Amino acid sequence: MSTIQELTVKLSQTAEPNEREELSGQIVNQLKNQETIWAAFCPATKHYFLAQEDNQLTAYLFSTEETCRAFTDALRKRHIMLEVLKNEQEHRMYLFAELFRCGVVQVVIDSAEDYYAVSLDALIPIPDYSKLPLVQRPVLNPVVTGKMLLLTQDIRWGRADGNTELDALQEIYHSPFLHPFRKNEDGSEESAIYQLPDNGGSLFMIFTDLYSLKQASPTDYPNAKIVRFADLHKMPTDNPDKMGIIINPSSGAPMLLDMQLLELTQKSAEGDLSEVSVRSMNENSGKTIVTKPEIPNHDMENHLTEYFQENAVIKRAWLRTIRKEEEIRPHYLVILDWMDGIEKEERKDIRRKLSQIALPFARGLHIDYVSYHYDHGKAWTGSSEPFYESEFSEPQISAPEEDSAPASAEPENTPPKKPVTKKKGLFSSLFSKK
Repeated sequence: MSTIQELTVKLSQTAEPNEREELSGQIVNQLKNQETIWAAFCPATKHYFLAQEDNQLTAYLFSTEETCRAFTDALRKRHIMLEVLKNEQEHRMYLFAELFRCGVVQVVIDSAEDYYAVSLDALIPIPDYSKLPLVQRPVLNPVVTGKMLLLTQDIRWGRADGNTELDALQEIYHSPFLHPFRKNEDGSEESAIYQLPDNGGSLFMIFTDLYSLKQASPTDYPNAKIVRFADLHKMPTDNPDKMGIIINPSSGAPMLLDMQLLELTQKSAEGDLSEVSVRSMNENSGKTIVTKPEIPNHDMENHLTEYFQENAVIKRAWLRTIRKEEEIRPHYLVILDWMDGIEKEERKDIRRKLSQIALPFARGLHIDYVSYHYDHGKAWTGSSEPFYESEFSEPQISAPEEDSAPASAEPENTPPKKPVTKKKGLFSSLFSKK
């Protein structure tokens, strides 16, 4: 076990604020200075693997090669193909700077049930370019780069949906870009053009930041200017011989926008989704997997048990983990068999109190709650014994073990959702799903 892993285990076992702060600082310091760490790398984008964790763009780093390989092997079983990338201490700040350039907000260290999530600004001072003119800023808008990388990554594995695409399109609509050009002798400007292979057509080149521009080395176009969506739309409109635009053409994740996608981008940004196939984030988005925790969390169970013993509100309680098939990490799921007479409003207050008790021992994972009396509440207990059972409760037989359930945990008193068909994404014809 590495030093970071030892510190992370200690952190998961304490709720004392000062001790947690000290341990967190030690983990951050170790991550900055450990001789070698490892990263999950995505060959499809030639960049570090990214995922949305609680709506934050997240990268995954590891303190041992074995832990990183276990992570990539687990995702390979879900057809997400990753590689293990070594990072030496002398290149650590470059790694953090690259994560910042690509919109990463937080880093998960040693993704497992005992792991540590840290915001990127704890690892590197986030530069403030606000006093520089846009055209001189090394990074214009990291968010757009991250959303494009995430979209390309998901498209390559056939996992992109309308939400991911819409997120990227709307960020493109609002973001500034760099466009290289050259001045002719007559004073006119000539835009940088990218020629597709095999006479596949030509496009206008634009870039998210200076690094991407220099990577492409458009030496024939030594100048650069700031362009926004209105300019991007105008370029192929005024030049029908051009297919559209290409963003970051020399990167591992270039994005091509033809006129159809440019029109859709404008419509979606203006609130017209009639031609955009978007699946609601609240709809069922695939199989839900519910299992026993891989690593028993006795600390959480013991503290919850103390509360249940002091407050006669729960007959029985189970601790499980739950995740949607497309998610990287699970959440904790507490299944509650309520005592008779506990009203809805009181249940809300109790769940709020339970969260306050459990979160210090949740190892950074979100905690969901579901009532046992729902059908899937009963099913999700599986064959596992409750970690708590009141002396006043009547013994009952648990449902058969079901590690996969057909629906996700629903909030109480929510009417059943209508089934929806997952719709095809916008980019299907432009990118191959390799």
